[in-house]
Amino acid sequence: MVKQYKVDEVSYLVDKLKNRSNVILTNYSGIKVKDLSKLRKTLRSKNAEYRVVKNTLFKRALKEVGIQGLDEHLKGPVAVAFIKEEIGEVTKALKDFAKDVGKFSYSVGILDSVVYTENQIKRIADLPSKEVILAQTMGLINGPARGIAIGINQIMASCARGIKAVAEARSQ
Repeated sequence: MVKQYKVDEVSYLVDKLKNRSNVILTNYSGIKVKDLSKLRKTLRSKNAEYRVVKNTLFKRALKEVGIQGLDEHLKGPVAVAFIKEEIGEVTKALKDFAKDVGKFSYSVGILDSVVYTENQIKRIADLPSKEVILAQTMGLINGPARGIAIGINQIMASCARGIKAVAEARSQ
């Protein structure tokens, strides 16, 4: 007989997987509760949710959603970071937490329907933030226009200096 709380948990996980299709599986073994609470708070501020899951129920939810290939990573104590938007910021937060707390690790992630390994997730965490990339792009776009404006200004200034020199020469 299936217990109702298991059915509710699977339906909750299916809903989370549909609404927040980006997930990162982590191993939280040996980490203090207060440290996990800090991580949850940090991830919540980045519009993500961190939840300890039961492996068998999470496998069922993954199967219902149609995600395959994660069974080998669902061993031992597993918690999942459900990410809605800011993938880079969440991966940075997880990487920083792993650096601070030595026992924490993440094994695999599904980001935009692509499975990423731990090393690939670390590389995503090393990428600059969205704001930095936009600022760099705007600087690149603005650079040539700025150069043209400075060049035109120099031509106008040279022309004005030439006219002034001719006027001074005629007035003598």
